[in-house]
Amino acid sequence: MENSYRILDWDSQFFGYAIACLKPWKLESKRLNEIIADLHKNHIKLAYVYINPEDDISNRSLINISGFLADEKITFFAKIKEENNFVCSDYIKPYKLIYATDKLKLLALQSGLYSRFKVDPHFVNDEYKKLYLEWIEKSVKKIISNEILIYYKDNNEKGFITLGIKDGIGTIGLIAVDELERGNSIGRELMNAALYYFTTGKVNCVEVVTQKANKVACEFYRSLGFEVKSIENVYHLWIK
Repeated sequence: MENSYRILDWDSQFFGYAIACLKPWKLESKRLNEIIADLHKNHIKLAYVYINPEDDISNRSLINISGFLADEKITFFAKIKEENNFVCSDYIKPYKLIYATDKLKLLALQSGLYSRFKVDPHFVNDEYKKLYLEWIEKSVKKIISNEILIYYKDNNEKGFITLGIKDGIGTIGLIAVDELERGNSIGRELMNAALYYFTTGKVNCVEVVTQKANKVACEFYRSLGFEVKSIENVYHLWIK
């Protein structure tokens, strides 16, 4: 049974209870119940279960035991070409501080409104807030990001985007626009600045992850020429 799941040490330590991860294929109900019994035996409180949307057997098995479909995760990608002429707005500057300001923390929380850690009502200890505040703090310290770009207006932070580069692939982590400034093309300008940044970093492909439920974000990325790379159903299986 030990090969059926793995313990997530970082998640378990961060949230304060044991968390595991499953990535099954054609997981029938009998097998799932055996895994649940083993998770319970080992005092696992929560399991993330990643399922291919086309795997009808596994999806049905999770639904039958009231597994919570917390996210339909969509990964978008776009190729970066040398002839692309991306422009970086004068309003956008790299973030210089090594700590997150209160406004940046607020924007980070706004970026996660569709997060599975927010939409799942089983989380009752502000896990969503704790996670996103940790995310932005590690981003400004360049622990989990290469750069943060800020959209400044009247010397105030109105939006931001975090960027990473690994093995020739650019990644967009968090992106948010002040809710009072939405509709003013700030998000588009941040994305153009991000793509400009990636062209200078010898990146040939950019990826960004969002939720299918976030229809505005999905349409936004499509409008910028991004295409769907993959979709994955993410269930939260709470062990009682």
